[in-house]
Amino acid sequence: MQPGYQPDTVVIGESTPQMGQATASPFGTIPVGGRPMQMMSFIDSVKNVLTNYVGFQGRASRSEYWWFFLATFIAAFCTGMIDAILFGWEYEDPTWLTWFLQLAILLPSWAVAVRRLHDIGKSGWWLLIAFIPLVGLILLLVWYCTDGEAVPNAYGPVPTLSLIHI
Repeated sequence: MQPGYQPDTVVIGESTPQMGQATASPFGTIPVGGRPMQMMSFIDSVKNVLTNYVGFQGRASRSEYWWFFLATFIAAFCTGMIDAILFGWEYEDPTWLTWFLQLAILLPSWAVAVRRLHDIGKSGWWLLIAFIPLVGLILLLVWYCTDGEAVPNAYGPVPTLSLIHI
């Protein structure tokens, strides 16, 4: 391989739709085109995270994490609007639906965040760095935007477009 070359997808024991040529490696077949040619869809991401809501093992791709983030943002906005219509627009008015939603997605959000850290080769305990004001949040944001490791790591195989079934 060429110096500095970092493949994005490793397929071990099965084939997935890929474009480009493949090269052999100790981990299996590495497509030249990198990770899967298409990212996980919005619906697949939400289904995968909610199905695997307490699964802290394995890895989550960038698309899985960010699509779920967008889904929770949209859901929180909608419940906030419903709360405002039902209970009032003032700051002191209750927001029961929004709190219920936030409580319902707490574990899935933590699980996908830990799996996203696993994808870049970091322990899930690094999530606690968020308690350091500003610096911790910025570091986590950079890590969540970073492309995952292209080969299987200590946390599992490279995430693909397939859904996790428990």
